[in-house]
Amino acid sequence: MVKSRFVVLRMKDIIRTGIFIIIGIALLITLIWAITPNRGASDTGPMGSFVPGTYTSYIILHNQPVTVSVTVSEDEILDIAISGMVETVEVFYPLIRPTMANLSHQVIYNQSTAVEAPVESLHTSRILLDAINMALHQAAAENNDENENNEDNEA
Repeated sequence: MVKSRFVVLRMKDIIRTGIFIIIGIALLITLIWAITPNRGASDTGPMGSFVPGTYTSYIILHNQPVTVSVTVSEDEILDIAISGMVETVEVFYPLIRPTMANLSHQVIYNQSTAVEAPVESLHTSRILLDAINMALHQAAAENNDENENNEDNEA
């Protein structure tokens, strides 16, 4: 004969256990995400081989062109600068220079445009990162064009 046993569980114990399980899974996922290499970096710019030189892109701020210059070597980003800003642009966009200094430091350090934008200047950061990406695409595109020309000359 089989004896039946009743197990009494309190609802608050079940909920507490469920919350701890969810927190544990979230921590495990965060840990795995933090230690794996960043595979999304190629989506944020052509980080790889470049034709060495300085590449520029332009943004229009307050009806004035502003130049974003990116200097690269064959395999790394060396310098990022902004120039051509007139006084009226600096008045209307006071965060442009500090934001560019912050972004250029992060991009050069990480060798990627997948960087954290300052909270106080998200829109400005997006505009500047787009300009940096355009210049990097020029460096990579010229590299690809040069490689195709070399292959054509060898044939």
